[in-house]
Amino acid sequence: MNDLNVGHNSLTGTVPSQLGELVHLRILDLTANNLTGAVPIELGKLEALQLLYLRENSFSGSLPAGLLHNMTELRYLMLQENSFTGAVPTQVGRLVKLNNLFMYGNRLDEALPDEIGEMENVREIRLQDNRIPGVIPDSIGKLFKLRYLDLYNNQMSGDVPPGIANLTNLKTLYIQNEHLTPVRQRYCRMRIPNVGKYSWRIMRDEYAHYTSVMCEDMHDVDFTFNSLQASASYEATS
Repeated sequence: MNDLNVGHNSLTGTVPSQLGELVHLRILDLTANNLTGAVPIELGKLEALQLLYLRENSFSGSLPAGLLHNMTELRYLMLQENSFTGAVPTQVGRLVKLNNLFMYGNRLDEALPDEIGEMENVREIRLQDNRIPGVIPDSIGKLFKLRYLDLYNNQMSGDVPPGIANLTNLKTLYIQNEHLTPVRQRYCRMRIPNVGKYSWRIMRDEYAHYTSVMCEDMHDVDFTFNSLQASASYEATS
C-alpha cells in the first residue's frame, strides 16, 4: 500500500501504532476526523512518507521525540488545528525536501528551534495562533525559497532578524507589532493604526530604508500601534 486516505470521515479514538508497519506509505491522510490522544512514535518508521496530514482533529500532547528523524522524504507536514503542545521538533531540520510546514491553531508553548532554518526548500511556514515564546530564530534568514511566513498571535518577543531582508521570494510575513521596530523607526514618533497583520511585500522592498532612519527616543509599541482605532488593512507608505 502506497496511499492511505481516510480523511473527512467520523473516525474516533487514537491512531493505531500498527500504521507504522506500512513502511511503503507515501501518503497518510487522516484529515478532519475526531481522532484523539498522542501521535504514536511508530509512525516514525514511515521513511517513504511524502505527505502527512493529521490536521483538524483533537490530537494532544507533544510530538514524540524522533518522530520526524527518518521522514526525510516529507514534502507536506500538516498538523494544524489540533491541541498539540510542546515544540516544533528539532528534527524539522532534517526535512530538506519539505514544501509546507503547517502547525497553526495548536497550543505549542516552546521556542522555535534554530534547526528550522535547515529546511532549505520550504515555501510556507504557518505557525500562527499558538503560544510560542522566545524570539524569531536568526536561521529563518537562510530559507531563501520561503514565500509565506505566519507567526502571528503567539507570545514571541524581539525584532525580526535582519537576515529576513535577504529572502527575496518572501511575499507575505505576518508577525506581532512587537517585532516591527523597523516600522516604528521609519515612522519615528508617529501613530500607526493597529491592524494586526502586515504584508512583508511592502516592508521588504523598503527594509534598508526603514532601518537606516535615525530615530531618537522611539515611542514604544503601545503608543505607536495601539493609540488609533484598529483598521482592517494597513499599507505602509513613504
